[in-house]
Amino acid sequence: MLSVRKILIVILVALSSGIYSQLTDSDRLKKEQQELQKKIIFTKKLLETTEANKINLTENIGLIERKIEYRGDLLNNLDLQIKQLATEIEDLKSEIENLRKEIDRQKSTYKLMLIQAYKMRSSSASLLFVLSSESFNQANKRMEYLKQLSKFRSDQIRKIQTSKKKLDEQLFALEAKKIEKDFLLVNQRTEQNQYVADREYQKKQIQNLSGKELELQKELVAQEKKSKKIQTDLNAALNKEILDKKKKDSDKPVTEAEKKEIALNNKGFESDKGNLPWPVSKGEITKGFGKQAHPLHINVYTYNNGIDITTVKGSTVRAVYPGEVTSVIVIPGAGKAIIIAHGDYRTIYSNLQETYVTKGDVVTLKQEIGSLLVNESGTSDVHFEIRKITPEGEIVNVNPTYWLLQ
Repeated sequence: MLSVRKILIVILVALSSGIYSQLTDSDRLKKEQQELQKKIIFTKKLLETTEANKINLTENIGLIERKIEYRGDLLNNLDLQIKQLATEIEDLKSEIENLRKEIDRQKSTYKLMLIQAYKMRSSSASLLFVLSSESFNQANKRMEYLKQLSKFRSDQIRKIQTSKKKLDEQLFALEAKKIEKDFLLVNQRTEQNQYVADREYQKKQIQNLSGKELELQKELVAQEKKSKKIQTDLNAALNKEILDKKKKDSDKPVTEAEKKEIALNNKGFESDKGNLPWPVSKGEITKGFGKQAHPLHINVYTYNNGIDITTVKGSTVRAVYPGEVTSVIVIPGAGKAIIIAHGDYRTIYSNLQETYVTKGDVVTLKQEIGSLLVNESGTSDVHFEIRKITPEGEIVNVNPTYWLLQ
C-alpha cells in the first residue's frame, strides 16, 4: 500500500504543475485519460440499459465494440504516460547527479576559503597582513581583498544552500514521478484485464445470438425500412426547399448582399469543421457514416447518410451551429425531423419525439430544438446528418464525424 505521505506528494506536484505551467504533453495525456474514462463509464451505462431490456441486439453489440475501442485507446494512453514518466525520471536522475557534483565542487571551494580564513582568524593577523604591505596602494588592495574574501565566503554559503534546496526539490519531484508511474502501472494492469474481459464478453454475446437468426433478420428489416422512410421524407423536404428557392429567385433575383451573406455563412460553418458540438450533450456513435459492415450478419452491409448517436432515454437535441430552421417534418413511424440552414449547408436532426422550434425560427449555438423518442431498448438515438446544396441544386452528403469535436 502507498503511504499517505506519498499520495500527498503526488497531489502537491500535480497541483503545482497545473498552476505554474502551461498545458504540457503530460497534461494533455491526463486530460485525454479522464475523457476516455468518462466515455467508458457512459458506454457501460448505456450497455446496462440495452442488456436489461434485451431488445435491439445490434445496438447492444455496437456498444460493446465502442467500449472495447475506448478501452484500447485508454491502454495506449497509459502506455504513453508511463513511457513519458520513465524518460522524465531518467532526466531527473541526471539532473540530481549533476547537482550533487556541483554541491561537492562548491563545498571544495568553500573548504579552501575556510583554510584561508583560518590563517586570518585573528584581527591581528589580518592587520599584520595589511601593515606588511610595501606600499599604500598594496595595502589598499589587501584590505579590498580581505573584504571580497569575506563576501565571497558568504556568497558561497548561499550558493551551497540554494543548490541543496534545488536538490531537495528534485529529489521530491523524482519520488513523486516514481509514485505516479507506480499508480499508472497498476491502472494499466487493471485496464488490460478489463480489455480482455470485454473481448471475451463480446465473443460470448455473439455466440449467444446463434439460433436467433430470424429475430436478427426481423430487426434488420425493420431498421432498413425505418432508415429508407427517413431518407425519403428528408430528401422530399430538401428538394422542396430547393424548388421553393428557385421559384423565389426567379420572382426576385438574389441580391449581391444576399450572396455575400450566404458566402459568409458557408465560410463560418466550414471554418468550424472538427469543432462543432455534438447534437446531444452525451452519446456514442453506434452507426457510422457511409457503407457499414453489419456487426452480426456476415457479408451484409448497410449505408448511412449520416451517423446515429445513442444516448440516455429522452435526451434533448441541440443545434450544432447557429442558423435558420427551414423544415420541421413528421415521419410516420420514425418521429419528427428538423432541418436547419447554415448558408448552403444543412444540419438534420431525426428521430425526435417533440420539436421546440418551427419553420423560420433562427436558432443559436447549442439551443435545444427537440427531445428524442425512447427506443424499446430503453435508450434514445439521434440520426444526425450534414448535407450541402450546390449552386446547381445537387444535394451532397457530408460525413458528420469529421465535423464534430472528438
